[in-house]
Amino acid sequence: MSKDGHSVKIKKPVDFLVNAGKGVFMGVADVVPGVSGGTIALVMGIYDQLITTITRFDTRLLTTIRRGQFTQAGRHINLNFLLSLIPGILAGILCMSALASTLLDAPVSRQFTFAAFFGMIAISAYLVIETIKTNSSASKLQVAVFIVIGFVTALLLNQLQDPNGTPTDSEPDKLYLFICASIAICAMILPGISGSMILMLLGVYDHVVRLPKAIFNEQTQTEAILRLAIFAFGAGIGLILFSRVLKWFLTHFRNPLLALLTGVMIGALPVLTDQAFSLKPLNETSNTTTVALIGTALVAALAMFFFTRQAAALTNKKK
Repeated sequence: MSKDGHSVKIKKPVDFLVNAGKGVFMGVADVVPGVSGGTIALVMGIYDQLITTITRFDTRLLTTIRRGQFTQAGRHINLNFLLSLIPGILAGILCMSALASTLLDAPVSRQFTFAAFFGMIAISAYLVIETIKTNSSASKLQVAVFIVIGFVTALLLNQLQDPNGTPTDSEPDKLYLFICASIAICAMILPGISGSMILMLLGVYDHVVRLPKAIFNEQTQTEAILRLAIFAFGAGIGLILFSRVLKWFLTHFRNPLLALLTGVMIGALPVLTDQAFSLKPLNETSNTTTVALIGTALVAALAMFFFTRQAAALTNKKK
């Protein structure tokens, strides 16, 4: 990596394809609640480069563009890196969204999908707590307070949804969709934090993952493209405006921020429980189905746990 925070430039077609492949994995992760695209970027060795590139969308970039210095502007934001990574991310998101929307359409597969999401988010909360270092009673109390604040915030956000955990408005307001995208993208670039989980908590996950599929339906095509554009614009604005703020908070208030996000994750679990048992209440669901749903959650949690452990080991080895 160079002094300015960028990796070696992508010069060969194979480098371009490798970077695009990394983008595909990030895109897939960003669609799955409980899995973090930021974690994938960290494991793939491009996280620092990604954050540095994002923070370079600044006034200096605007100045060079205004002066017509497009080559210099491209170098400033490491355009080669972005042109290889972004198509991969988009491909991963589109493919995984198609799979997710298919699984969520059928009532039974929907239950098991949300049971898996429950397991992944529950273990993610535990893994994030593990990264919080406290060395005094005061710091432990501070972490506990912020976890409670995050938990209560999540419960309040849950009230935006109906008893079955689905959005009260099947087509959320476009401004609300824009705001949700701006918030979720900040979580997506944090290792260990799932942006899709935030979308689920805000009640728009179902709607968003169905949009790519809706593009291929003539009746919904125009509206789906418009909503995807609004979502992408919101994500882009959120990324550019809040990436520096996020980086500053992680540097100066890391423990409170991670504790707050952990509380939000824990508070999101009731939504997933409602979805997993959306056909019938827990006391009316057959024992076999209940055991199968719990088993699905446990398997997903264990898979997430071992993946994260292996990812951490791989990252430490690279260092």
